[in-house]
Amino acid sequence: MKIIIKPKKKLIACIAIGSEYRSLWENNILPTWKLYCKKNNIGLVLFENNLIEKKSLFWKKATWQRLLVGEAVRKKLPKVEELCVMDIDIMINPYSPDIFKSTKKNKINLTSLRKNLPFNYKDTIRKIAFFRKEFVNKKYPLDSLLNCDLKTLYKSDKLTPQKDEMCVGVMVFNVKKFSKILYNWFFDYKKNIDSTTGGGCQTILNYLILKNKYENLLDYKFQTIWIFEVVSRFPYLLKYIKNKELVASFTMSILLDSYFLHFAGGGRESSIWESKDFYKRINLDILNNFKIYQKKKLKGLPVISIKN
Repeated sequence: MKIIIKPKKKLIACIAIGSEYRSLWENNILPTWKLYCKKNNIGLVLFENNLIEKKSLFWKKATWQRLLVGEAVRKKLPKVEELCVMDIDIMINPYSPDIFKSTKKNKINLTSLRKNLPFNYKDTIRKIAFFRKEFVNKKYPLDSLLNCDLKTLYKSDKLTPQKDEMCVGVMVFNVKKFSKILYNWFFDYKKNIDSTTGGGCQTILNYLILKNKYENLLDYKFQTIWIFEVVSRFPYLLKYIKNKELVASFTMSILLDSYFLHFAGGGRESSIWESKDFYKRINLDILNNFKIYQKKKLKGLPVISIKN
């Protein structure tokens, strides 16, 4: 575990295994995390290596290993009380509110992928499929698990259907209450587990959290989904996804209305954060200046005088 900002009671942690992705995160994402953490007095750590030996019968990919982070933190940083485990493909608006002030200590706090959205979910999913096929991949299927209802989602992984689907890319919980529970869940599933997310934990972890009624839904702004925003605001951006300046400007536009921006998904359009000079094109000063302007008290008077 690499300590980037020494924690007190609150901590953000992530996993970046392998020099390539770690370098991308350090260059394009980490600067925004550091600004945010320092502003809100939050610690920050990085797990650079597997949290379980690869030869173990229970080893699983990094997305599963998020379940082991709480116990690792509890043992090595015993003063930490509240923990936020995040995916590395999330850019933070540094001037956003402290996420820990929006959580419940007796719950696992996440954002929903289907509820409390600022747009119609079904229409947005249809747009993703249609415009991916139109502009990104001519072979992309218009009808796939992307379009499924909740019943089909869970039954596809042989699970009892639940009432929601949440994104586990941002997960906040009390270390004392939940770290051991998450740790035990990890060891309920052996190596090479098969799932509709390519061996990932997204649907299974949703099932476990919802079945036990552990969930508390955070504001969507704490995990704004890039592809949702693209297709709901300006789907034709996918036609120009290789235009770095245009993509950077659109990213800025989303960050103005968001706290955490997640470039989730396996599509080419969601890997734009991996561009070598991506962070250099993001003007954080605009975000700060707009935040100041938002708080400024205005008189709302006319700037010209009427003579008649």
